Amino acid sequence: MLQTPTTASIWAETFPVVDAFDERIRQTGVGSAQITLLAFLVTFLIVRTITHLIKAGKGPFGNMSVGGTHIHHLVPGIFLLLISGALGISWNPDLPTSLAWIIPTLFGIGAALTLDEFALWLTLRDVYWEREGRRSVDAIVVAGSLLALIALGLPFWADVISNANSAGSWTILGFHGLSLILAVACFLKGKWIFAALGILIMPVAIIGTIRLARPTSRWAQRVYGVRKMTAALARYPEDRDAPIWPWQRPHAPDGNDPVESSTTD
Repeated sequence: MLQTPTTASIWAETFPVVDAFDERIRQTGVGSAQITLLAFLVTFLIVRTITHLIKAGKGPFGNMSVGGTHIHHLVPGIFLLLISGALGISWNPDLPTSLAWIIPTLFGIGAALTLDEFALWLTLRDVYWEREGRRSVDAIVVAGSLLALIALGLPFWADVISNANSAGSWTILGFHGLSLILAVACFLKGKWIFAALGILIMPVAIIGTIRLARPTSRWAQRVYGVRKMTAALARYPEDRDAPIWPWQRPHAPDGNDPVESSTTD
């Protein structure tokens, strides 16, 4: 007796998400990439909380100094990256389970500590609490998105695509291809956070693509006319005064003459 395929069976054949989840997550368990991502995110949240408490003068925390020299938290972060890199190169890859978490944890902590002061090692100035310090948050979001893509996205969706039928595979590839195109558009519009998150979450990329570009972005300088550039400058007045990134060159509403930069925040 022939059985009519149900909606659930057709869906499972077209998009075998459950099988991929079972194979990649439940059977494989937590791996180095997942541990690195968790250590990275937890460290960033802890560091940002502590720095805000220090700035507000609350809690038992304070700035670290040695011989009158302020030690930024990127310093221990760099050392942790060096240590984890050396251990990753020299240690036997077949580590016991009880020790396999050490290297990715050290790397995740070190990466978070270092990238949280990305603006400092980019400008060689302590701009943590200034407007330019936003670069550090941008770097954290981009790095966190890439780690999430490696830890949760690529292996999982690779399994789904390989096990799906032809229609499902092309649908998934088209969805992620569109997400990537929209993320690139966000990047060109100067919206780094939207671009990074949009690779993982398409609605975020759609929002970033629809909204006005930053006036200092490549998109605005090459595409916008007078009306659009004027609207962008009104939407992002801070870009008129000082570009966030060194290669940005803000333009006046006519799109020709550069706007004078200033050091005001």
